[in-house]
Amino acid sequence: MVNKASLETLFGRILKDIVPTKSEIDDLNEYSNELMGRLKAVMPKDVEIILAGSVARGTQIRGKSDIDIFLLFPKYLEERKMEEDAIKLAKKAVLKSRGESYEINYAEHPYLKLKNEKRGIYADIVPAFKIRDSSERGSSVDRTQLHNIFVLENLNDRQKDEVRILKYLLQRHNIYGAESSRHAFSGYLCELLMAHYKSMLALLEGISSSKLPLFIDVKANIELSGASVPKEEQRRFNSPLIVIDPTDQNRNVAASVSSESISRLMLLARNLLSNPSESAFYGFKYSDDKKASQLSKFVKASGLQLDALCFKLSNISEDTLWPQLEKLKNRIEHEADTNGLNITISFSRIESGMGTIAILHNMQKLGIRRIMGPDVTIRVAADEFIRKHGGQMKISVDGTRLVALEKPKYIDVNDMLSKIISDKKFLFTKDIKKSQCKLYSKNIPVQYALVVYHGIAERLNI
Repeated sequence: MVNKASLETLFGRILKDIVPTKSEIDDLNEYSNELMGRLKAVMPKDVEIILAGSVARGTQIRGKSDIDIFLLFPKYLEERKMEEDAIKLAKKAVLKSRGESYEINYAEHPYLKLKNEKRGIYADIVPAFKIRDSSERGSSVDRTQLHNIFVLENLNDRQKDEVRILKYLLQRHNIYGAESSRHAFSGYLCELLMAHYKSMLALLEGISSSKLPLFIDVKANIELSGASVPKEEQRRFNSPLIVIDPTDQNRNVAASVSSESISRLMLLARNLLSNPSESAFYGFKYSDDKKASQLSKFVKASGLQLDALCFKLSNISEDTLWPQLEKLKNRIEHEADTNGLNITISFSRIESGMGTIAILHNMQKLGIRRIMGPDVTIRVAADEFIRKHGGQMKISVDGTRLVALEKPKYIDVNDMLSKIISDKKFLFTKDIKKSQCKLYSKNIPVQYALVVYHGIAERLNI
């Protein structure tokens, strides 16, 4: 039986630590208003400037309150021209004399990320088209203005605080974030789940007992799971979690959430309901202190060998680099599988401009392989087998079948990774270069050891 009082007490204690302080809110409001004023001064009069995101909706967490400002242009403008003008004008609002700098990142529209390191404030300045409903434009960036309206109209102050608790819970368990690399729950998805379930307790109870796929239509107040989800909806969205955007019935807000992330939330919900404690809420705790030695200690205890490809990445958006790093990891896994090498755990990760593909594997070494060929009476196939394997060790016959003894292409995983780096035929990706890559098996540099350590801690704990 769920101890509702214990859960509410736990959530109350946590909320005190994550609600932004009055001074933090005042500072953000002052800065965002001043920045919006600067933008208004350089933008055409028909451009509407709005505050969006968690700060505007009142669901931000203490210390993580980045500002989202949207520049809403008239929709009759040509898209590329609008983007170019917006970025060009937005740059004029950045004041280096006040310690501000910027970089240009890319999503569905390019946007300017302003940084004020002195005050610890970051702001995304995003161009979009002003729309009344989703039928006017297809971009999720353009729909953000509609998301603001829906959330503000459908969440009360208590529910906004519970969104903060949900976000923080997901952060603690590494399943929060809109970045494509995370396959996790975005802030807007958290807000929609709260709008549907109405409370944190109901959300945990609902998720804990669901089957996959889970289908939620917030606007229509419909929830279906497992076999009850219509086949046409399963085919249309092809996702373990389907949460229909109330501002666009053709969009699944949870499209990027992986089966692993929703499964982790299910287990987390069950654990919290049965054990409403801080240890269940906060989960596994690890220290960044002595990360290299901690990593070495884990590898030694596991009995596995660790090989890590480490990259100093280009100054390009993580949303662009991540799919390339993941694609490269998948190609390496395929190469290992094709050549008889077994990988126990592998993951890719990006942090602070550094990327890693880490592979943990048994310390197997491959020897000569015995390859069975066709029956000698099947002349064409037999001739082809002899042609293909004639360069190996001597071919013999076992009964009526040809047999070849073949040397392995790679002795072990480390040998494979070393050869991949030097093999001109094994291509990396457009923005992840071999010249940026180094292979480490021991004495991983501290900055990369931290990235690998975080990845292992996340993969092996729920």
